[in-house]
Amino acid sequence: MKIGFIVLPKTLATGITLPSEMLSAAAQLARLQGVVGPKLTLSVFSAGGLPETCSGGVTLHAQGDWDGLLACDMVFVPPMWGNPLPMLLRYPSLVAILQRYAGEHKPIVATGTGVCFLAEGGLLDHKVATTHWYFFQQFTQRYPQVLLKPKQSVTYAEQLYCAGSVNSLTDLVLYFVREWYSDAIMSEIEQHFSHEVSRTLNQPFYRLGGLQHDDEDIVAAQAWLGEHLDKPFHLQALAEAVGLTERTLARRFARATGESPKQYWLQLRLQRAEELLRESNLSVQEIADLLGFGDASYFIKRFRTKVGVTPADYRQVVRAKQFSV
Repeated sequence: MKIGFIVLPKTLATGITLPSEMLSAAAQLARLQGVVGPKLTLSVFSAGGLPETCSGGVTLHAQGDWDGLLACDMVFVPPMWGNPLPMLLRYPSLVAILQRYAGEHKPIVATGTGVCFLAEGGLLDHKVATTHWYFFQQFTQRYPQVLLKPKQSVTYAEQLYCAGSVNSLTDLVLYFVREWYSDAIMSEIEQHFSHEVSRTLNQPFYRLGGLQHDDEDIVAAQAWLGEHLDKPFHLQALAEAVGLTERTLARRFARATGESPKQYWLQLRLQRAEELLRESNLSVQEIADLLGFGDASYFIKRFRTKVGVTPADYRQVVRAKQFSV
């Protein structure tokens, strides 16, 4: 799988180095553990294939010019420091390359002000998008046809991913790692590269009809499930709590979240277990009891399936990371 990173003057180098390091580490872990997944080739592309100095003074050496992007399977457009308009006016050829690339229905990941290159080429017209909060007003004025989602940190529409910041990009890359390799590899990469365990349960991005949604009844259902993690799951009780029939609830819940109510409830319990392992001194049995698992061995089995390690090993790793000097 060929992944290309665009570099421009004033590029924030972390928009390139962080995802490339995360993806490289994931591919290496997959190879060592015998996990089936794509073998990655990561390359940087610049104007004329020349070295480019980023905003912090770091110089990146390109492997080719922008035409090389067309041979990639995924392209990352990093954020830039300051007003992106001068770069848009200076490099219309890059906008044209991205238009050609998107025409092949291959994924593009744009972060922060890098999103403007997609919008400039009309690729985001009538599609959801986000960008860095500082440029919301300017972005809306210049690209009124784009469905800007200021409250969303990551969006997705027709193979176009937009991340508001490098932190949001981290969540998105973790999602790719899980999709390409495994939950266990994602968890290990997360522990090394993220300051906290991701709060997303499935997809970190907003899309029309997607997981970060606008269905208020399902939001209420999700909140109710979060308040009843220690109770047995009953679809009827959930449906009565939000005033929907069981059939309507199940259909709308799956459409909004991509999961059944019971699957979502189980993921919430395991996420809460991760928090308790990090932040409390409760024993594994006490956590199992608190979250309604009852049998510690069943809890350990489900936790290991999701995270890739036992609860005790997970606690040891995150505690060592949190309190190391």
